This record gives sequence, structure tokens and C-alpha cells, in this order.
Amino acid sequence: MKTLKYNPLKTSTLFFYVIIIATLITSCTKTNGPLAFGDKAIISFKIIKSNGVLLDTASVHVEIRSDSIFFTVPAATDITNLTPVIEIKGVSLSPASGVPQDFSSPVKYTVKGSDGSSRVYTVMVKRAIDNYIFFGASNKIMYALDAVDGHLIWSYTSNGWFSYSSPTVWQNIVYAGSTDNSMYAFDAATGKVLWTFATNQAIESSPAIANGILYFGSDDNSLYAVDALTGKLKWTHATGFNIGSSPTIVNGAVYVGSDDFNLYAFDAVTGNVKWTFTAGSIFNASSPVVVDGVLFIGNRDGNLYAIDAATGSLKWKYYNGGISMEQSSPTVNNGVVYIGGWYNISNFSIKGSVYAVNAQTGKLLWKALDSLAFGSSPVIAGGNLYIAADDLNLYSLNASTGNINWKVQIIPNGASPAIADGVVYVGGGGTGYYYALDAATGKEKWKYPIPMGLSVSSPCIIGVDGSVYHPGVSGEYN
Repeated sequence: MKTLKYNPLKTSTLFFYVIIIATLITSCTKTNGPLAFGDKAIISFKIIKSNGVLLDTASVHVEIRSDSIFFTVPAATDITNLTPVIEIKGVSLSPASGVPQDFSSPVKYTVKGSDGSSRVYTVMVKRAIDNYIFFGASNKIMYALDAVDGHLIWSYTSNGWFSYSSPTVWQNIVYAGSTDNSMYAFDAATGKVLWTFATNQAIESSPAIANGILYFGSDDNSLYAVDALTGKLKWTHATGFNIGSSPTIVNGAVYVGSDDFNLYAFDAVTGNVKWTFTAGSIFNASSPVVVDGVLFIGNRDGNLYAIDAATGSLKWKYYNGGISMEQSSPTVNNGVVYIGGWYNISNFSIKGSVYAVNAQTGKLLWKALDSLAFGSSPVIAGGNLYIAADDLNLYSLNASTGNINWKVQIIPNGASPAIADGVVYVGGGGTGYYYALDAATGKEKWKYPIPMGLSVSSPCIIGVDGSVYHPGVSGEYN
């Protein structure tokens, strides 16, 4: 969702899907019923470091599933020489417990049962990334910074811009699209490229993930579903034009808008079309949000649409007089839909506002910051709304009234903010910095230089407790 683009009427939004990192449960191990798998199951998994010391259970996260184990270790741990201590229910384990392994790549363990059958577990060890922030810029660089003080942890330079497709994180892997036509998967701790997936044109759609499948659109007119661990294609489906909108996955359906004027609902497993809804113009960068069975999305035709997510039928639409809502993704909080208006495409001297609309009726509750254009998506935290405007300022508004709390001039150039642990993170591409601001006051906590990065994606933030933060479907944070 940038206002700088090789096609000024085709820009990309920065919309994110909420993802939760596996958390520590009883004795640092979360198990999804391993004892239910008969007499061939891994029931405990611990690790000894190369110095012979058992990893402190308070500093690791373990998740044991039916066919995989995710083990997160402190960021400084050498994962190339770790010795697992494994307890099983079964006859044998291969490789055996107590044998050192290089876990920089997944390691497969086979548990054999008494009947001769076996179960294979894929064990993935990742370094912790607490207090990391990830974002991309138009200088072709993907960044990982320390969210506390802003120092650089790693960076990666590609052949295209990372500024349109905002990153997301799952199982300590960072996913981000580039205008070099590729979707990237990075090791979140090191920046190592784990895999890339090529499409036929630039990727401006931000990726979303559910059940181990990564979904994203491309300017080659197609929506893609790929295996999030391997990058292998699951399915793809063509639409009639570019997909700059970012997908949302809810209850087994993938929702995404296209520039062919259609909003699509796909079956998340098969890619089959469940329904389509046709609007009066392109959806472009506005991405769908689904709350309580209702989908909300903005369109160039000046409408904010509310659509039944199960059937695709229109519930209501709010018309703002013809100002495009194609650049802002809605946020829903406490029964209110918030969205920014861009420009009137027929007359670019007419600009938009921030709109607050009743989620049930479509009635306008308030509008604020009139005659400003918004290529940014709003985000709600602590009863306040944060959004960037084309007057070079980032604003904090009272979400109930629209009154201004504070504004800071950072030249955000369409970048959407995200908030974690009381801090607003946002790119000031026009100033050449990435900013961390106090959410209550707007006071600068730190800024990091991004040379030649005129436009910047929205960030994905790993908080102090390991949770992943970016704008969620409810407008709140997890």
C-alpha cells in the first residue's frame, strides 16, 4: 500500500494475517496427544548443547505434533551440534537418542512400534527471535532489527523491492514477496534464504499462512498456495487481472480481491472457487478482513463493502462520495470498521478521510482528517487508532471520537504502522529512516537509517514474550 509505484494507480497494501508462535506449556513441552498414536510415539524431547549442558527448560519452546516437532532455542545457540534426549513409547528409535545432530536442516526420526509399523517425525530446531522486527524497503533490502534499540541483526539484498509485500513469520521463518517475482522464506534468526518460489510477475500481495500453507497473490493475476516449509506448490488459481490484495484465511476459505473487479473465496485445500462478488472497480491493495462471519473490504468505486463470508452476498455498503478506498485495508474493533480513503480517481485534487462505520449497519459514526489521502491501513491499540497520511505525518486518533492525540512528521509514504509492547513501528521512507515511537506520546525511541529506501513495508514484530505482532483481523494484537 504505497503511493510510489511504477503504475501510480496500482499500488499495494500492507495487510497482515495474525500468526501465533507455539508457546511453552508444562515442562516446556506442548504435546498434541502423542500417546494417542499407539505404541510408536515421541513423548518427550530435550536437547543437550555441545558443551554437555542441558538447555534450560525456561529458555526453550517445544511443540510435539503427530508427525513433527518444533524446538525453539535461545538465539545464540549453535544448532549444528546438539544432542537430543528423546523419550519414546515404542520398540526403537532411529537415529537413537543421545546421538549428536546438525539441526541446521530438519532431521527425521522414526519410531517403530511392536507390530512392526513406524511413525516418522520431522524435527525442526530454530533460534529464538524475541524482540525482532522485520520489514522490507524499496532499496531491495529485507531488514531484521532489534525492536528494543533498533540495531541491525541481519539484512538481505535481492534483485527487487521488498516494500510492497509485507513480511509475516511462522515457525521462525520470515516470508516476504519481492518485485523480482519471487516469494522468499528466510531463517528468522540468521537471514539465510531457505527457499524461493518464482511467479511470472512482481509480488505485491503480503503472504498469509494457515495450517502450514502460505497463500499470496501475484501481478501475474494468480493466487498461489505453497507448502510453508518447503516452498513446493500446492495449487494456483488464475483471476482476470493483478492480485495486489493480500489474502485472509478463515474457516477453510481463502479470501482475496483482484483488479478484475472481483472478490474471491477459494477452498483453502483445493483452490476451488467457492464464490465471487463483483464490485464497481478494482480492489487493488485493500485486503479483506473477516469478523463474525462478515467480510469487509474497500474498493476503488468509493465503497466499503460488508459481505457474508459464507455466501458472498452483500450485507451493506458504505459510499463515501467517490473517493477510492483501494489503498487501505479495513480494521474492525468493538463493532466498528475503520478505513482510510485515498483520492478521487476522476479528480486527484479531491482527497479522503479516515472513516469509522458501524459494522452491523454500515452507518457512518465519524470521519476525521478530512482532505487528506491515506495509502495506509489503520491499526487499533489501547483505544487509539494509528494511520499514516499523505501530509507526511503519522497520526494517533481517539478510536471512539476521531480526535487527534498526536501527530509526527516522518514522511511515511503510505507505510502502515504496527504496534507491539506500547511501541509504534513505521517506515518513514521519505526521511530514510525506520522509526520506533512511543504509542502514547509519539516520542521517538529510536530510528534506523534505510538509505535509498523511499518506500517501506509494514513491519512484522516479535514481542518480548515471543508473540507475533502486526495488524490483525480484529484490529487488536496477540
